[in-house]
Amino acid sequence: MDPGMRVALDVAQGPLVRFALALAILGVLRTLLLALADLVGGWLTCTDRGEFWRKVRQRLVWQVAPTLVADEARPFRSRGLYAYHLALCGVSLLFRLGVVLVPTFMVAHVYLFERGLGLAWPALPGRVADACAVLTITLGFVLFLGRLYSPLLRAVEPAWTFFKPLILLVPFFTGVLARHPTWSPLDYHTTLLLHVLSAVVVLALVPFARLLSYTHTRITTIVPGAGWRPEPPPRPSEAAARYLTT
Repeated sequence: MDPGMRVALDVAQGPLVRFALALAILGVLRTLLLALADLVGGWLTCTDRGEFWRKVRQRLVWQVAPTLVADEARPFRSRGLYAYHLALCGVSLLFRLGVVLVPTFMVAHVYLFERGLGLAWPALPGRVADACAVLTITLGFVLFLGRLYSPLLRAVEPAWTFFKPLILLVPFFTGVLARHPTWSPLDYHTTLLLHVLSAVVVLALVPFARLLSYTHTRITTIVPGAGWRPEPPPRPSEAAARYLTT
């Protein structure tokens, strides 16, 4: 191996991975603490406990199937559009589970954790891991195209958020190619370096770019009743309202 490539791999697999992992963990903890503070503040200031728990349920359901919450607030008049977005919610949930679970149980990743932290757990067999990776990649493409096709999501979400599934897929593509070097047009070490660097970027972005959330749009933008305080939140655009009600 070229000495320069060896140094690059050592830096990427060592300090960069540890930094990105720490950043991701601390970022997620920050998000959880802010959510907890919001929850406690809502509990202390609300006058109707039933309404409080309804809002909590709205926020939890929003993370899994936001279409259910949107339909409750402003029912879809088109059942076809409603069913389409429910199916998209299911694809999104499966994709996000794959993005988290498949790398966690890859044998090479388990070995890295065991070597670096002294922690280990059972790993997926090779063929099962490959099948799960390919399935996750397929779900990511379906989610990307499905979200791009949705007139509702095009109306309410920033353009860059449509590329979140593709950003998450880069480590999967490079990881599959690294596991099967004969499939890659690049040499093994270059592919491995790209895999590690893309994984570092994804880990660093997870807590700040909401890569693992279903939508980028805040729930209070679509469902004002989910806000804890009575101040009027931003209203959805006319196009968003039209697609929810027609």
